[in-house]
Amino acid sequence: MAATMPAHMPARATNDNQSIGPAALSPPQIRQPYTPPPRSRDSETNERDDGMEDGVVEVKPLQESNRQVNGSADVKTHGLGGMDDLAICASPGEFARAKRKRSSSLKQVLESQNLATMLRKGIVNHQLGLSLNLMILLSMSWCIFPSLRETLDAYFMLSYQSSLPGQEAMYGQGLRDLYFVAAFTILFTGLRAFMLNYVLTPLAGLWGIRNKRTRDRFAEQSFLLLYYIVYWNWGLYLFISETPSISPSATTPTSSAFSNLLISLWTGFPRLLVHSSMKIYYLSQLAFWVKEILVVHLEEKRKDHYQMLTHHFVTVALVATSYGYRQWRVGNAVLVAMDVVEIIFPTAKLLKYLGFQAACDVAFGMFVFLWLIARHGCYLTICWSIYAHVNEAVMPYGTYSLIDTTFESSDSSGVVSGLRLNPDGGDEAFQNIFQPFVDPGADTVSFNARIRWSFLGLLLGLQCITLLWFFMICRVVVKVLRGEGADDTRSDDEGEEEETSSSSLTSGSSPAQPSTPTSIPFAIRGEKQRFIEVETDSTEYVHRSPSRSGSSGGGGQRYRKGNAFASGLNLVEHKDILNRIGCLSEEQLAREREKKGER
Repeated sequence: MAATMPAHMPARATNDNQSIGPAALSPPQIRQPYTPPPRSRDSETNERDDGMEDGVVEVKPLQESNRQVNGSADVKTHGLGGMDDLAICASPGEFARAKRKRSSSLKQVLESQNLATMLRKGIVNHQLGLSLNLMILLSMSWCIFPSLRETLDAYFMLSYQSSLPGQEAMYGQGLRDLYFVAAFTILFTGLRAFMLNYVLTPLAGLWGIRNKRTRDRFAEQSFLLLYYIVYWNWGLYLFISETPSISPSATTPTSSAFSNLLISLWTGFPRLLVHSSMKIYYLSQLAFWVKEILVVHLEEKRKDHYQMLTHHFVTVALVATSYGYRQWRVGNAVLVAMDVVEIIFPTAKLLKYLGFQAACDVAFGMFVFLWLIARHGCYLTICWSIYAHVNEAVMPYGTYSLIDTTFESSDSSGVVSGLRLNPDGGDEAFQNIFQPFVDPGADTVSFNARIRWSFLGLLLGLQCITLLWFFMICRVVVKVLRGEGADDTRSDDEGEEEETSSSSLTSGSSPAQPSTPTSIPFAIRGEKQRFIEVETDSTEYVHRSPSRSGSSGGGGQRYRKGNAFASGLNLVEHKDILNRIGCLSEEQLAREREKKGER
């Protein structure tokens, strides 16, 4: 049938796309393997540069030209204008730094995507809004739901008012006091955010402080100064008002009057009622230190982060336990002794930020003097009184009644305390210290050696932290005596180098500025510097294209995802370095050998 098929009919295709006819009977053609054309040296350089992996120095193209260096043969590099256009050659040490930077960048990326980190940043950026919304929520709940008012009253007013005649201004203690502490914590957080963002930071700008970090420090120290001015004077007034008459007479030596002052701290135990002003002062101080713990965790870490955190925890423990154990008069004395230096210290730092270095040094001298007197003199005297007077001259061990009371009147105020029932104080500590909170219906409270040494241990632990800080203060004193000026060695300089580095990358400044640590240019034979960029991070690409005239400014563009590293070398004065890293041609090497031979 195929033999009778007309010659003009086309071949019929089958399902497997093979033709039937004379074409199918032709011998098969053997396809030769493809042979790429010979590659030039420039193309090899191009492919080698394009195929570099992360962490290897990659040379970005600048311009196409072939020039001679110092009369030597042409140095041909793909995309480069010759050796005099080159302003950087990376040493092998840069590879290790690049690897560390990549690991650090990856760690930062992973941390930034952490849910806890995102939550922390959200709270830091919205402290005022969150605090204001919580206070509005509590207020609206009190207005809308009458059934909740009895519970919500504890957030806005003092609880456990005394029902004794003539004691209407006195209050007891209980679990509802913690609601008052929570409300003040929210209030202090919102007040601090408002003052920092809308009052103190703009004020720093008006007074000529341009650096953002310095403005933030100025605002923080200004808020602390305002807080301690109010609370130190308030605490000193309360301490004086509750101190009995101890003025020495002709028959009473001065030393006995001083001992009487210390003994007055412990008299009247257990005090069953506290004055309203003392209760507000004490609970708000506790709220402030709780807020400080939150601030230390939420905001940027300083160099003394763990010392500050330990200090805040110990302070909260002392204030909470002394309030629960009815020792607010002793706690008031400790707070007055500790807070007086917190007025002078922020003042000295504010003077430093404003540029008044001489006044800052004078204030710092006053600060050191008050620190020694208050925190290592008066404070240790209170600790010594626990050892010398407690259980010896006053406040003996034993079990005290919370029902059978006695009233002691003095020139300043009346003290309602419980009667001592027996000398057996047991050995329980936690249940007796926090009795108003964990066992509010108890009829007795005990005092024993374990409680005594627990308080003394906490106070001495706080003293160890202040001694560590005093060592840092002595370093600043040495700097002042050398004429370098007072500066806080604890936390003020934290992060300044990082800020300088990041600002140099984001400010769009020319790489010819020697103050930025990321770009160190050198002149090449008196010409304008020409830069190439080095990519040392897999998450980083920085490109700056020079103009046709060879200048590095003007028409450059930058694309940034992380931190860039750029540097520069004077190729004429650093030939030995170029030789070690392979940046000199063979002819240049020969010339250098000839010069050394002639010498």
